Amino acid sequence: MSWFALAVISALLSAAAAILQKKVLLRTHALEFSFLLSAVIMVLSFCIPLPAGATALEPMSFAILAGKSVLGGCAFLFVMMSLERDQISRVLPLLGLTPAVTAFMSWGVMGEPLLSWEWLGIALMTGGVYLVESSSRSRSGLSQRAAFLSGRQYYIVAALLLFAVSSIADKDLLSTRGIDPRVILVAQHIVYCLVFGIFLLVRRTPMRSVFLHARTLWPYLAGIALLTIAYRFTQLEATQDASVALVLAVKRTSILFASFFGGTLFADERLGPRIAGAVLIVGAGFVILRNVG
Repeated sequence: MSWFALAVISALLSAAAAILQKKVLLRTHALEFSFLLSAVIMVLSFCIPLPAGATALEPMSFAILAGKSVLGGCAFLFVMMSLERDQISRVLPLLGLTPAVTAFMSWGVMGEPLLSWEWLGIALMTGGVYLVESSSRSRSGLSQRAAFLSGRQYYIVAALLLFAVSSIADKDLLSTRGIDPRVILVAQHIVYCLVFGIFLLVRRTPMRSVFLHARTLWPYLAGIALLTIAYRFTQLEATQDASVALVLAVKRTSILFASFFGGTLFADERLGPRIAGAVLIVGAGFVILRNVG
């Protein structure tokens, strides 16, 4: 299967997972949810068969895998904290900046060239995010800077940077070091569970109450876990055959699906302008794809 088809499948699965995540976050806290979800995914990941010798990693590969998993876990938690506090049609389009941030970092760190159409795509993505934020600013009456850098938006800015670094590390592990995607998938969810568990201990959250709460959420947790494993695996598979920026440009079409269906389901305010911004971001991703021969 082509990398483009894998990225589209990843987008659809990601959108479905995001809508279910928002539904669960109406009933529980972001950190507790992140821990429970990572625990379920970790258990399911153990059922994934691994090739013989695939787990024998060099020290540097192991360090990169562990480090990028910590960053990815923190980024996921930031997104969940933002979804807990804000509407899905505002949070998810802002994540459309990830391909632009990743493209810049790939250009600077890995030497991947940025051509003229890619620069145009990055500019259009920025314009789409501005449209999403302007619809929120007009309602709140805040200045541009104050609206975007409000407390909840700091989570998205942090997640963008962490996701970009994590994605570049994925490219290095998959393409340069030849690590099997299944190894990355299993390892990162083990790290996620450890990171979120440590955060809960630091916050002194009773683990008994967390697991008791899970009894009412398990159907959602199981569904989100299966969708998450599927969309992360297909994204990793696509990244083996295409640049990080291109895969993310297609995968982030999930923001359009999730913003429209999720925004309609949860009766988000000013949905029209936000969907228009999401469409512009999605279109910008396909402008970037024009460079692919």
